[in-house]
Amino acid sequence: MREYLFMALIAAAVTYLLVPLVRRFAIRIGAMPEVRDRDVHTTPIPRLGGLAMYGGLVAGLLVASELTNTGRILAESDGHPVLGLIIAGGIITLTGFLDDWWGMDAFIKLGGQVAAAGVLVLPYSGMRLTYIPLPKDWGGSLSLDPTLGTVITIMIVVVTINAVNFVDGLDGLAAGIVGIAAMATWAYSILLKQNISGERIDTTAAIAAVLIGACIGFLP
Repeated sequence: MREYLFMALIAAAVTYLLVPLVRRFAIRIGAMPEVRDRDVHTTPIPRLGGLAMYGGLVAGLLVASELTNTGRILAESDGHPVLGLIIAGGIITLTGFLDDWWGMDAFIKLGGQVAAAGVLVLPYSGMRLTYIPLPKDWGGSLSLDPTLGTVITIMIVVVTINAVNFVDGLDGLAAGIVGIAAMATWAYSILLKQNISGERIDTTAAIAAVLIGACIGFLP
């Protein structure tokens, strides 16, 4: 559990330190869009916050890969989830950066989102959905063939990205929602891992812990 806390603190600290730097950079390049009808704030707010959170995520993931227990679990995972997340995160961060700065066509943004999701489902990343958990009354877990698993994984990633983007009408709202979701994922992953193998170290829980830290570091 201490490793989860440590990687979360690293992600939070790096994100927190990067926020003012990114804010000044956003103001300098004019990445301050006009207030939308669905926004709660009344004055333009600098964008590009994703750059700071991405920096925190990268730092947290790299630290997680070097710790004794989480490093072992990540090394034993199918593929290379840390590198896959860093590359996919870089693609979506770049897409968001260009959209915040210049503005992008919806289909171009969708292309960036699909590309990021595509990296995650590559065998090298090893993050493709392989089954869908169902109640025992429904026959238990439903196994997915590689093609169907790839399609469903990409759809989940793209829908989640757009859902978070849609609710982001208040400064910090998206980070708060994602942070809460990450906490639930972290707790559920640990509980599931304990029931299966009796240990608490899990790849999904480690990734969720880093995400929690990045969200906490961004919110202040």
